[in-house]
Amino acid sequence: MSTEKTINVTVVYIAAPKPFEQKDGSADETLATLKSLVLNAFGLKEGPTPDGNNVTYRLYHQNQALDNLNETIGAVAGHAGALALKLSQQITQG
Repeated sequence: MSTEKTINVTVVYIAAPKPFEQKDGSADETLATLKSLVLNAFGLKEGPTPDGNNVTYRLYHQNQALDNLNETIGAVAGHAGALALKLSQQITQG
C-alpha cells in the first residue's frame, strides 16, 4: 500500500462547460505540471495571437494568484484532501 498523499484537484475555467478534475493527484505534483494538464484538457495554448496580443493563463486558489509554478499541489492544499482552483485568462496587448 502506497503512503504517498493524494489530492483530488478541481479546476474551473469560466469558458469551459465542465471543470477539469484530477482524482488522486500526487501531492508532489508541481503547479507547472498541473497547469500543463489543465491547459491541454481545456484545449488552451499560451503565447502570441495573430493580432499581436499575448495570452497567458493563471491559476488561483481562494482568489490568490499562484505564481510560483514550482510549488506542489500538496503545499497549496495543506492538510486538505481536495483542492479547488480557478483558471483565468490574461491578455496583454502587443
